[in-house]
Amino acid sequence: MKDSTIYLLIGAKGSGKSFIGILMEQEFHMKFLRVEDWAKKVKRERDIDNDSYLKEVFTTIENGVREQLKKQDSIVFESTGLTAYFDAMLSSLQQDFNLVTIGIHADLELCVKRVSERDQSIHIPFSEQEVKDINLQVKEKHIDTDHIINNENKTLDSLKSELRAILDQRN
Repeated sequence: MKDSTIYLLIGAKGSGKSFIGILMEQEFHMKFLRVEDWAKKVKRERDIDNDSYLKEVFTTIENGVREQLKKQDSIVFESTGLTAYFDAMLSSLQQDFNLVTIGIHADLELCVKRVSERDQSIHIPFSEQEVKDINLQVKEKHIDTDHIINNENKTLDSLKSELRAILDQRN
């Protein structure tokens, strides 16, 4: 299984993880898994910080990633990386696959603005204060990643070039 590679985009809400994941799919023909879709399906009436919800979300994500890697050699997905369930999933996936973490960074106020302006129908809704609180937690946790992309004021060509350099290191 170590022949398969997972590119995991980690960052604050609104940092551009989904945008970069879609870009990786379009430009580098790598399947971008919209794991937020899975999170929305299992949410039901539970709060976003409900322990049983979080456990089910990350179990669902890990199972979905494993299933997708039976069909493709490499995939990309995203997370804020905040919970212990994320940590457990990350550790489990690292045992079986090549896992490349890419930190997606952006100014936290810019992130809040982006969240307020994005298509709400494809995301779990969060209040402005919830986004600020989550993003502060992301900043405080500071997950070390293999690569970092500062996603502010960059051209599409610049982002593609950075991604190409990361992917070229893995080939």
